[in-house]
Amino acid sequence: MQSNRVTKYFFADKAWWLFGFMLIVNFAQSLFSPLLNDEPYYWLYAQYPSWGYFDHPPMIAFLIKIGSSIFNNEIGVRLLSSIIGSLTFYLIYKIIEGEAEKSINFRLISLLLLSSIFLNLYSFLAIPDTPMLFFAVLFLYTYRRYLNADSFLNAAILGIVTALLLYSKYHGILLVGFTILSNRRLVFKRSFYIVFAIAVLLYIPHVYWEAQNGYPTIIFQFFERANAFDIQHVLSYLGEQAAVTGPVILLLFSILYKPKNQFQKALKYNVIGVFLFFLLSSLNEMVNVHWTAIAFPAMLCLAYLYTESIKINKKFIYGALIFNLIVVILFRLNLIFDFRPISNFNDKNPKLMVSMLKAKSKGYPLVFSNMYNEPSYFRFYTHDECFAVNDIWFKKTQYNYLPQLEEKFEGKAVSYVSDGPIDKSSEDVNVPHGNKYFITIIPEFASFNNIKVKVLDATALVASATAVLQVSIKSKLNLLERKLFKIKGAYLVLVLINNKTNIPTYYQYNNALDIADETPFNFKFMTPAQAGEYRYVLSFVTMGQKTVHFNSNIYNCTIKAR
Repeated sequence: MQSNRVTKYFFADKAWWLFGFMLIVNFAQSLFSPLLNDEPYYWLYAQYPSWGYFDHPPMIAFLIKIGSSIFNNEIGVRLLSSIIGSLTFYLIYKIIEGEAEKSINFRLISLLLLSSIFLNLYSFLAIPDTPMLFFAVLFLYTYRRYLNADSFLNAAILGIVTALLLYSKYHGILLVGFTILSNRRLVFKRSFYIVFAIAVLLYIPHVYWEAQNGYPTIIFQFFERANAFDIQHVLSYLGEQAAVTGPVILLLFSILYKPKNQFQKALKYNVIGVFLFFLLSSLNEMVNVHWTAIAFPAMLCLAYLYTESIKINKKFIYGALIFNLIVVILFRLNLIFDFRPISNFNDKNPKLMVSMLKAKSKGYPLVFSNMYNEPSYFRFYTHDECFAVNDIWFKKTQYNYLPQLEEKFEGKAVSYVSDGPIDKSSEDVNVPHGNKYFITIIPEFASFNNIKVKVLDATALVASATAVLQVSIKSKLNLLERKLFKIKGAYLVLVLINNKTNIPTYYQYNNALDIADETPFNFKFMTPAQAGEYRYVLSFVTMGQKTVHFNSNIYNCTIKAR
């Protein structure tokens, strides 16, 4: 009898219909699509379990690790992402159902959710945004329960979900912060500190990892990304958000809706707060279009409530949603059948790329330059280890923090993969429906990422004047790497880059240097004649090396006029 009741409940609750439909679609997508976007890169995360990674917190790595232990293919990589991504649809439905004043308009809610590009992508892709979106919706769902029943259990659950949200992606702090701003009386409730204490306690392992590794993620996300003001960044942000929000009518509807309770007030604070936060961010950096995804659950909930409340002909709204749905369907089909390459999704033809690079490698292990997805694709589809390096014109990646992998390539002959020729011996590899690469045999590869240089202090910088950096070195090179370091004649270089012109100035440290000595020393140099905003990085360069790599963080500075 109990079993019949449960079965009857599932068939009666249309939210489960939506979940089941999305689960089938996502499993089919996972079965027929190769790894897309940054999925291979996050699969690499999972090969090195940790409480933190250079770019992001560890949630996506945990999910991939579990799924890959069940299926050793694309389905395994996306298994848990597909499940929790489908549950995201279910939870948004239940939130709307709880806030609606009349019975659910199933056609409207289905069109709203199924036509959302972000909800679709982050319902199966194994990238940090998928768990972030799921735990964001779960946070809202549990927060509403907490508002309705202030109990220790609900506070504890909300604390756990908060920690899981922050373990998914740092953008989760926006959802937490704007929710608290919408209800500042929370700080006077004892149960709020239960939420806070549990979330902080569960998050300690990641904070400890950051501290042990010099806060690499924090420095990268909040300091090294910064750029000068560029109106194009603002215009790009406005145009992209207008396109992905429905177009724009859903954002407009969610702003126009007048909240009827404290929970709906939190939804509105999050919508306005997130979009305004990233608008302000676009004043000094390029904002990626998907960063606002954290606000989409709240936006969709409010857009539904507003649409149902207005007494006008809704044909235009339904027409716009149907158009979006068609675009989403074509987009998802394109990821399977490759009708047209889409940048950062299906533009690499990874399986063919991997086979062609391996055929051209002449049996040597591969090292990739200024790439992170390609080496991850190569390792996923061939099971052969490879490595990646980057110069100061690219960016740091997780490969900069894999000393155990780098050690396997130091001093070895490698096939060096780059996007341009290195010398006359470079051979091109032109992948059909993909990119063009060049392979160069390097007899004795060296990168020395395992030497970390830190700037402890710096004098005031004035144009055309002597400046001093107080620097320390911490070497993690093993014995063989130290010998190679001497053989290669490596030396320390300071690269100072003008943020406006992007012109670099190079300075070599010419004094005797012992990398085993961690005693701070002074690096003196003459500043450029042009005042302005600069950034600089320190790097160890070897004889014959073609690029300047990272051995320090990127530091920002101002050179003042004399």
